Amino acid sequence: MTTETNNNVTVTVPDTQWRGLTLDELRKRRAKALLRREVGKVKINAALGNVRTRVNDNGIRGLMFSNKAISNLKAADYVFLGWKIARLFIKARRRK
Repeated sequence: MTTETNNNVTVTVPDTQWRGLTLDELRKRRAKALLRREVGKVKINAALGNVRTRVNDNGIRGLMFSNKAISNLKAADYVFLGWKIARLFIKARRRK
C-alpha cells in the first residue's frame, strides 16, 4: 500500500493498481500539445505568407519558379513553356 498526498488530500492506493497521471503531469502534457499546435499554426501561416508574397510580386509564375529562376528566364523560355502548357490543355481537351 502506498499513501499519496495531493493538495492536502491523502489517498491510499494498492501497489498493484495503476496510479495514473498526476495533475502536474496532465498540465505539462496539455501545455506541450497546445505549444505544438501553435508552432504548427505559425509554420503554416509563414509558408502561406511566403506564397502570397511570391504571387503578389511575380503573379502566377511566382508559384512555379523561385525568384532567381524567374529573373534568369528569357523570352524564348516563356514561349517554350507556353507551348508545353498549351499542348497539355489540347491533349486534355481531346480526351473528353
